[in-house]
Amino acid sequence: MRKKGLMIGGAVIGAAALTAGLVLPAVLPHGTEDDSVLPYETEDGSVLPYETEEGSVLPEGIETCPETEEFRGTPIEMEEDKQEMLKQGINQFAFEMYGKMSEGENIFFSPYSICSALSLLNLGADGGTREELETALGITDLEAWNSAMQSYMQKEYSEDTYFLSANALWMQEDKKWAENIEEDVLTPARSCYNAVVEKLDFCGKPEEAITTINAWVNENTKGMIERISTGPLSDGTLLVLINAVYFEGKWETPFLEDDTCEQMFYGTEGGTETEIMHLTDVECAYIEQDGIKGVAIPYKNSTLVMKVFLPVEPELPADSAINIESPDIENLFGALDNDEKQALLDALDAAEKTELKSLALPKFTMDYKMENFEEILKAMGIESVFTREADLSRLGEELYVSSALHRAKIEVDENGARASAVTSFDVLGMSLEEEPPKTFIADRPFLYVIQDTETGIVLFMGRMNTAE
Repeated sequence: MRKKGLMIGGAVIGAAALTAGLVLPAVLPHGTEDDSVLPYETEDGSVLPYETEEGSVLPEGIETCPETEEFRGTPIEMEEDKQEMLKQGINQFAFEMYGKMSEGENIFFSPYSICSALSLLNLGADGGTREELETALGITDLEAWNSAMQSYMQKEYSEDTYFLSANALWMQEDKKWAENIEEDVLTPARSCYNAVVEKLDFCGKPEEAITTINAWVNENTKGMIERISTGPLSDGTLLVLINAVYFEGKWETPFLEDDTCEQMFYGTEGGTETEIMHLTDVECAYIEQDGIKGVAIPYKNSTLVMKVFLPVEPELPADSAINIESPDIENLFGALDNDEKQALLDALDAAEKTELKSLALPKFTMDYKMENFEEILKAMGIESVFTREADLSRLGEELYVSSALHRAKIEVDENGARASAVTSFDVLGMSLEEEPPKTFIADRPFLYVIQDTETGIVLFMGRMNTAE
């Protein structure tokens, strides 16, 4: 009997991974160079140890701690309304973008990364351009949004599972920028988004400029994305805004390599033999809702999880491809409105753990470049920034975004997952448009008249379709 996707206790599930990224400043995971990180304090006031190379360590003066608890990262301090606005803004943006991406193909992008880069770009926008950006992002209070972004970037993680984010503004060194750019853009970019702000010579030394940017991208994605461009940037580039993110997480319950085997994965275009990992008798949050079943696979010592969804319907048609009449996760998820999609994700957070006889997930790597990134943003209402009507006056006069790029990569294996994403926007100046030279070459059918210009009378009229 053929099942749909990957097997969970007699039913089979298919996994889709989504990520995308913009570059944000790096945040050190707990236990790295900064030894001043405080231990995690629980709600009852007890203090948990943190891990070092020598093992678990308690702060001086603390003798005991609960042995049943593990370090799960330092909670961030964020007002509830700010956190809700950030969550709703990024998630609704994610659902909208997902719905506008090509159907049928594998996709992977980072909504957080893209929203971070757009938020950074928004610092330099004004007028209608700012209104478009803030509407797309769901920003109802800009100061609160930037504050929430700042708080989230300060979140610390454990050594087992962490998320690093970095932002950068690379500016043409001799460009005359807006008079108040330091106050309006650069200061909040540094304070709220921890952005690197540096000057480069895009015009005089373009190869050196792109080499510098590529090195930064490689460093802030831990080598997963080596470069953002293989060639020079567009002529006239004055500013490059980049966001990069990197994620690494170990499964709370690792898959055993000995249990990984070649197995059929039934895709939309037919069956393919692939490596599929297996766990037996494992407890995970599990739901069935709106014809969809979902599971949350937790990462070790972290609040982060991977949520996987597939149709409740377990059976596949007799052939090895997904039948158009069989429920497909793309169609089922696409039929939900954004609130229902969010409710589906929230339901897994509230679900009690269920013992699964078997859980299976493909071992895979996906490197995805969003070829139509600019067109998708335009379809989501972010249009003027790509035209000569752009208002980026808080950066400088007569600027617009000439190109946008988003690339993301994920690796999933028995130990956990690594993912990274990069988003960039190239900003150009608006040069005067020269009127193209006019020509008139009658090398195709044409109409003609002979007219008396004094009286306006047409004396002769003809059309030539063929040359004799």
